[in-house]
Amino acid sequence: MSRIAWIALSVAATALIVAVVSAAFVVGGKGTKSTGGAPIAKDRSALMLAKHDRDLLVGIAARPGGPVEVAAFRAQTPLPTSDLAVSLDGRQVDPTQCGTGCSRVEGGVMSGSPARLSVRVGGSELAFGLPARLPRSGSALFARVQKTMGALRSWRYVERLSSGRGAVVSHIAVQAPNRLRLRSSTGYRLVIIGRRRWDLHSGRWERSSFSGLSVSELFMWNGAAHARILGPWRPRSRLKTLAAFHAQPFPAWFRLAVDESGRVLEAEMIAQSHFMLHDYGDFNGAISIRPPTGK
Repeated sequence: MSRIAWIALSVAATALIVAVVSAAFVVGGKGTKSTGGAPIAKDRSALMLAKHDRDLLVGIAARPGGPVEVAAFRAQTPLPTSDLAVSLDGRQVDPTQCGTGCSRVEGGVMSGSPARLSVRVGGSELAFGLPARLPRSGSALFARVQKTMGALRSWRYVERLSSGRGAVVSHIAVQAPNRLRLRSSTGYRLVIIGRRRWDLHSGRWERSSFSGLSVSELFMWNGAAHARILGPWRPRSRLKTLAAFHAQPFPAWFRLAVDESGRVLEAEMIAQSHFMLHDYGDFNGAISIRPPTGK
């Protein structure tokens, strides 16, 4: 989970950010308990994918040969099986309930032929293309990503954070081991250096104490597992797409674009009422974060 999210959210003064905080986690990094999810998400052979349409989230856990379990949420509300219309390769199927917000679909997916699973809720339809075979494990690549990104001295990223309606865009600079500077589209600005922080209020920087920051904790995918390599990020691209998932403190699906060096150029997180996209760059660039002065 991204620690920068709760750092920024704990002090931001916009209705959207407050809504995202209450929906996803509380200040201090303690997550809310999950209200649903797919039981086979614990199966290491499951392929974990997710999409969203505004505040509708549909996540799947697909096992070779089936079944496919579907976790569906409207904002923070888990959706019953009766609210879903599911089709597999254009043929409507009748899912069965497998828990709160979980619906199970029987079908021979990833057993030799590609398949298309569509989930319709009201006027929204989200479709997943499933490959002919279970994609190869991405555990080694994921470990390389963790090592490579964790060794960076500095980097920048742009974060787009949404609860499904509207979005906050933040520009963030990071300097290891414990410095960060943030400027958001709401006008909010923040600087953290070790156990000190500065917040810009009414044109003045206000200094306060902080519990401490380790920049290696900023990566949203920390703690994820079930990594699978889905293939090139886009046609003729050398970037690999890495899918991963973690169930605690709430179900979250990840998609990473990884270059040949093991650096992440783009990362997406999909969770209940919490949709986040990061664009990374300026790796080991000349970034110097100092106590702020002036405006």
